[in-house]
Amino acid sequence: MATKEQIIETALTQLIAAGLQEKGMNKAEATVMSKAAMIGLKQVDKTIGVLDAEADRLTGIAVKKIKRKLNPWQKYVKANSKQFKFKSGAKKGQVDFKKMSRAFKKTPAGRKKK
Repeated sequence: MATKEQIIETALTQLIAAGLQEKGMNKAEATVMSKAAMIGLKQVDKTIGVLDAEADRLTGIAVKKIKRKLNPWQKYVKANSKQFKFKSGAKKGQVDFKKMSRAFKKTPAGRKKK
């Protein structure tokens, strides 16, 4: 059974041959030219495989997301994440968000607005 690549290659060859026949080329010449074009496409495909990483990098830059501003809580956590840590127990060394939240609510940025 033919693979997807072989089926696509055959379809492209037939399309190229049909296009050349419409332009006035005879069937035999059009078939030869379409096969030659496919050989050229295989060479281009090898080159594209080498340049794939470069293309991914370039498209990644073009689709870069806009970075949003941090909200007051995120700014507070970023600035104070080293201060509020569990000192002992199973969570020793991890950030204690409960204590951090209590301290944040006492700051002007953390107070509820009415």
